[in-house]
Amino acid sequence: MSSDPDPGHPLPPAGPFPSRLGLGSLLVLLSATGFAAKGILAKMAYHEGLNPSTVLNLRMLSVLPVYMAGLFWFGRKRPGLRPGPGHQDFWKIVLLGLVGFDLSAVLDFEGLLRIGAGAERLVLFLYPTFVLFLSALLGRRRIGLWEILSSILAYVGLAVITSGGRAESPGERAGVFLVLGSAIFYAFYLVGVERVVRRVDPLYLTSLVMVVATFAILSQSIISGTFHPAHANERALLLVGAMGIFSTALPTFFMTVGISLIGASRASLLSFLGPVLTLVMAAIFLGEKMDLREGAGTVLILLGVGAVGLGWAGEWFRKSG
Repeated sequence: MSSDPDPGHPLPPAGPFPSRLGLGSLLVLLSATGFAAKGILAKMAYHEGLNPSTVLNLRMLSVLPVYMAGLFWFGRKRPGLRPGPGHQDFWKIVLLGLVGFDLSAVLDFEGLLRIGAGAERLVLFLYPTFVLFLSALLGRRRIGLWEILSSILAYVGLAVITSGGRAESPGERAGVFLVLGSAIFYAFYLVGVERVVRRVDPLYLTSLVMVVATFAILSQSIISGTFHPAHANERALLLVGAMGIFSTALPTFFMTVGISLIGASRASLLSFLGPVLTLVMAAIFLGEKMDLREGAGTVLILLGVGAVGLGWAGEWFRKSG
């Protein structure tokens, strides 16, 4: 295992490190909690007769004014941290919006229509392993045997969940693959954000990413004829509005600032609480149940992804103490 858990985002000196770690961890955990509720709210909106494209577009449009304001407000006192169209960082952020929150979100919401909210969150939870491998491919860190074996354990858990029962139906399999693709694109987003956020105000970056993603998703939906806002009743609008504020705007800002403080790899692993919260909420609000096989697969995924972070936790304590 590498002696530096995240060479691209070195640990700060022992003095300020606890405060940075504490604040960054808190923001990432709050972000994970908000994102955990996203699948629940989306499923409830589907039950009101909305399709994935309409739910996703209404979600993005409900918070577009927040991100538009962010483009003008955040980083205004430090113009150097607000790259314009003439700067290459601006176009890198645009690309992050198209890859990270366009393709990732579209695949996720389409997959969520086909599988349960709990299963969707578990598949998405594999993204920290993808972050690790992408970071290794880019030469930012080395991956140890422990991390490889832990990732394999998580993938075995996914195989257990998707083998047998309803998961053998074409719709369920398609849903799993769609969400898996979403997790991969989200990992690309996190790795890209970690590098760019060192030179750009993190909240300005988030605002630009989300504005780009919103217009891209809306354009695709209008062209394809899948956006039907007139089908939304009052309850559906309330659900989507809640999703926009508590499962989109606040979590994205929290996650971006958290990444700027503790790095993408650590941030992704601190999201461990997310799947557990989603499973609990899915059982309470959607009546989703888990059989023994699915429970075993869930444990394997949680153990696998959690085990990847054990080495980093040791580094935190050694370097902060």
